[in-house]
Amino acid sequence: MIIPPDIDSYEELIGSFHWDIPQRLNIAEDICERHARETPDAPAIIEDDETGDRHTVTFGDLKDLSDRLAGGLRKLGVGAGDRVACTLSQGRETLASHLACFKLGAISVPIASVYGSAGLAYRLDDCAAKLLVTDAEGADKLSANDFRPPALDRIVVAGGEAGSGDLTFAEVVDSGAPGVGLADTAADDPAMIFYTSGTTGAPKGAVHPHRLVRAHVPGFQLVFDLAPCPGDVFWVPSVWSWLGSLGEVVLPALFFGHPVVAAGGRFSVERAYEVLEVNRVTCPFLAPSVLRRMRASPPGADRRFKLRAIMTGGEAMTAELLEWTRETLGAPVNDVFGLTECNLIACGCAALFETPLGAIGRPEPGRHIAILDADGNRLAAGDVGEICNAAEGDPIVMLGYWNNPGKTAERIAGGWVRTGDGGALDDQGFLHFHGRLDDLILTGGLRVGPEEVEGQLLAHGAVMEAAVIGIPDDILGQAVAAFVRLKDGVEPGEDLREELQAFVKTRLARHAYPRHLEFVDGYPTTPSGKIIRSQLRKSYLERR
Repeated sequence: MIIPPDIDSYEELIGSFHWDIPQRLNIAEDICERHARETPDAPAIIEDDETGDRHTVTFGDLKDLSDRLAGGLRKLGVGAGDRVACTLSQGRETLASHLACFKLGAISVPIASVYGSAGLAYRLDDCAAKLLVTDAEGADKLSANDFRPPALDRIVVAGGEAGSGDLTFAEVVDSGAPGVGLADTAADDPAMIFYTSGTTGAPKGAVHPHRLVRAHVPGFQLVFDLAPCPGDVFWVPSVWSWLGSLGEVVLPALFFGHPVVAAGGRFSVERAYEVLEVNRVTCPFLAPSVLRRMRASPPGADRRFKLRAIMTGGEAMTAELLEWTRETLGAPVNDVFGLTECNLIACGCAALFETPLGAIGRPEPGRHIAILDADGNRLAAGDVGEICNAAEGDPIVMLGYWNNPGKTAERIAGGWVRTGDGGALDDQGFLHFHGRLDDLILTGGLRVGPEEVEGQLLAHGAVMEAAVIGIPDDILGQAVAAFVRLKDGVEPGEDLREELQAFVKTRLARHAYPRHLEFVDGYPTTPSGKIIRSQLRKSYLERR
């Protein structure tokens, strides 16, 4: 059900809401094909690079590019069910890569470009990706790694020269032809795999089907104050690889035939202000970490924004930051809560209700939230337990983790999706977040699994043991902190500290490297020898 713009209240919406998802469905038809038939000249992407050049990609352009790319990929042997990974940032090549996969019935695997060689290789190997669409930097990362996934046949390089045995994006497009057609897929057929880092074990691939966009639409409408409105333009600064950027903003905006801004280059506060103003953005997704940086460098008095509603989420918003954002950027701020396995669970919507300070918002249409104790019993209003969402009948819930039924059964158990987050529902139905029940680190709005960072540190020849936690950070919300025990005979020092930090940054991800790294002689452990991260965190905070 699409929320009508004249809905009078949240209560009316919840009382009348129902899902309307056809059995046969393809994301490419939902977000591109139908618009290319009806309004081919309507803008789909506004490309804005750092040099000031701006280009508009229409829905007709996007269809033609994705058709040709799909034809080229088919000639390379890509077919239904094959996994095709994409590590591109933002822009027409990124969207065309995903659309080409949908048209062939293949499964697209967005992988953020922040991951280093080991992080990229692991994800490619885990999903047995047949082909990778990347840029020159991504190709270099993979060639620098001492392990190439055996299933990976080809690498397609956009915006640069191909290496030996690889192809350029342009070559693959030129080899294709328009009119490739559209795979006849079911709403429940796998369409995308988004990798998520947990606190235990390796990252897992959450598989989402073609119903993904329809499942995000009601939450998208609410969090952007009953979007879309005439003239709406959407933007999210982060790469189009996370479910929070691609699934929550980009794909739903295109579903409604509204343009998204693709702003190339590294993020800076001044660049953010420029993108918002020049492109007349009305609805951005600005994470609290981004808003904190913007607050530290306020816009000049001559800036003129067209903001209508601001989406935020991923970490807590303080009252001071909320007030500054409303006053300075001139738009209501709506929070959102969800996870890769089950997104858009609750959100704010200033157009329908005022969210109390300290709350995230209310359950989104189609969601059924409960607060459960450790035994799976429902808790009363106000009691703190684990935030859970009903697994049955909700199209937002993943199909499962790729080739990992054991971990899937841990996440989806007893008819509920267990979020691992603590919270409470008050007597008005507002969701209050009380922190994680595990050790997952949220840094700059991005999730980092401590064991993944520890694994990279342990791969360094100087390290005997490593423990990683999240520590408070005024800008990032949390920063990654590592406590390292060196091998016998290795001397600690500032040079080694910087070497270890660079080692993790290069191999894993820029956002995941330990900004604080401390050399230690030992750790607090359980009788079985497991490091107790909570005590490590407590000790650090006491010393700080």
